[in-house]
Amino acid sequence: MPSEFRQTSSVLRTDRDRSRRSLVLLALPGGLLLLVGLWMSLARVPLYAVSESARLQARDEVHPVDTLVSGRVGAVNLPVGGHVRKGDILITLDATDVGLRLDEARAAERGLTAQIGALEAELAAREEALATTGVLGRASLSEARAARSETEAEAGFASREQERTDRLLQAGVVAEAEAARANATTAQAKAQVRTRDQRLTVLDTQTRRDIVDRRAQNESLQRSLAGLVAERDRARIQVKRLEVEHARHTVRAPIDGLLGQVRAPQVGSVVVVGQTAAVVTPETALELVADFAPANVVGRVRPGQRARMRVTGFPWTRYGMLTATVTAVSSEVLEGRIRVQLALDEHTAAVIPHRHGLVGDVEIELEEVSPAILLARAAGQLFERGEPR
Repeated sequence: MPSEFRQTSSVLRTDRDRSRRSLVLLALPGGLLLLVGLWMSLARVPLYAVSESARLQARDEVHPVDTLVSGRVGAVNLPVGGHVRKGDILITLDATDVGLRLDEARAAERGLTAQIGALEAELAAREEALATTGVLGRASLSEARAARSETEAEAGFASREQERTDRLLQAGVVAEAEAARANATTAQAKAQVRTRDQRLTVLDTQTRRDIVDRRAQNESLQRSLAGLVAERDRARIQVKRLEVEHARHTVRAPIDGLLGQVRAPQVGSVVVVGQTAAVVTPETALELVADFAPANVVGRVRPGQRARMRVTGFPWTRYGMLTATVTAVSSEVLEGRIRVQLALDEHTAAVIPHRHGLVGDVEIELEEVSPAILLARAAGQLFERGEPR
């Protein structure tokens, strides 16, 4: 009996253990499904819009270094990645012919300037002589008029003496000889008056002629001077034109910055007008620009969203990524892409050098959704694709 009881108890214990194991086995899938459901509902998965291309570039415009004239290269100073200052000489072209023509034009200008100086001095002397002629002529005329007045006074006195002598002669007081002398004195005085008048006329005419002749000579000199001045001005314009042409043979840095995309010509080679030898990038703040497919951006990307850039050549597992913030989104589609501008964080991935021209791809964090919503969206997209059209 005890043996049968022990066997029955053992069987019952075995059945209870099996029931417990069955319950545990049934509870495990249910718990797992519960955990999966909780994760699907409560977990958050970030969604990203990934660019097809992105690059770092200077906010200010880069400046190409172009040759302005055709010519043979004499010297080249284009260190790749080197710092340049505005006005630094980068390429020098042979300018022998222009230099000779410039020297010739400058010599012509100096010669004309010397001629103009000499002619101006002569003209000034002649103007002074003209003024002196006028002063002397007026003085001579004044002196001649004074002498005529004196002679006229003497003639008047002689005429009055003659009249008095004639009255005395009629009265028998004086002799005829004395009356004759009085007549002769009067005639002589009148003749002197007429001589003074002629002298005055001659002086006035001569003075006027001298002034007119000197003025005509001065006007001729002024016309010659004007012609020389005009010729000198043309020579100066030619000098400036040749100076500009000569300066074009020297290619200088347009701005302060770094040299990039250098395609330096060889010394002795011939370059053509407009040939680009390098690009100068201003050392200003950098910005990140990325191009996205419109479907990934429209209605989803907006300013303020966070982003990060994986830089080509710098594995992100080793160097990390550049972090940034969206600042602007283009409203137009260009060549099938929409451009997004981003501002780099100040202290982002210092290991990666921040320089113009770095390329990579950008991913912008759009939102965080639960896996359930993500699965529902995927199912909806599959359903939309499977609908007959």
